[in-house]
Amino acid sequence: MNKCGYVAVIGKPNVGKSTLINNIVGEKVSIVTAKPQTTRHQILAIATSEQGQILFIDTPGIHTGHKKALNKFMNRTASTAVNDVDLILFVVESLKWNKDDEKALSALKHCKAPVLLIINKDDLVKKKETLLAYANELFAKFNFTEVFYLSASKGKGVEPLINSIYQHLPQSENYFSDDLLTDKPTKYLVSELIREQLMLRFHQELPYSLTVEVESFKDQGNIVHIHSVIWVERPIQKNMVIGKQGASLKHVGIQSRKEIEDLLGKKVNLKLWVKVKSAWADNDKLLQQLGYKDEY
Repeated sequence: MNKCGYVAVIGKPNVGKSTLINNIVGEKVSIVTAKPQTTRHQILAIATSEQGQILFIDTPGIHTGHKKALNKFMNRTASTAVNDVDLILFVVESLKWNKDDEKALSALKHCKAPVLLIINKDDLVKKKETLLAYANELFAKFNFTEVFYLSASKGKGVEPLINSIYQHLPQSENYFSDDLLTDKPTKYLVSELIREQLMLRFHQELPYSLTVEVESFKDQGNIVHIHSVIWVERPIQKNMVIGKQGASLKHVGIQSRKEIEDLLGKKVNLKLWVKVKSAWADNDKLLQQLGYKDEY
């Protein structure tokens, strides 16, 4: 009996949603860094197995306290992901609950699909009985269908979750070909890999003032030529990204090229430019121009 259906993954920033999905899919579909709000778009990640196909909707972390247009866009994107899905995974971090978790939980208020509670990073908790008490507190807040304790980064406890997911999916033929990992175009994946390296390089200084746009992508068979623009909000940020004698931009370019070559399986000629687009993260029109468009 083949199963196939959509599964929304919801939670506050940095609880391991993308790490969990990448683990199940078996490839890096969503970029992962230690910084909250790394995921900005709704991403369809496709996990195919002998049991069928799980169509994960990876979402930005729902968060409070940020008023920019970009933050509002990410919250809208995450909140609407629970509509018209077959199952929802609500991901929290072990023994850590705050107002962002509460806001993420509120997005489930009117959902019709069953919700599995995923308590991630359980390997960091020595006294396992405290996890049971924590789960009981969360069940008092919402009527979850089931609870799973796991470590997404280590793959611990993931297999039972996969089996449970398939049990909740409808009987259906696969929606996508078996070799497809996401519905996002290659140019999008390339831009995200570059942004990942920028966030890793500038994780303290300006991770939320950066976005990446692939202006040109030419596949010439044995090599792919890619021209990308790194957009920042202020000239001082441009100088920071470029670095002394271009050292920082060169580092980002080298690391990005390696990741893109792994993705494409061929040589890449990557050219990066840094440009200023004032206050792009707080301008709805500029956000749309840079690809931040509501998908509902």
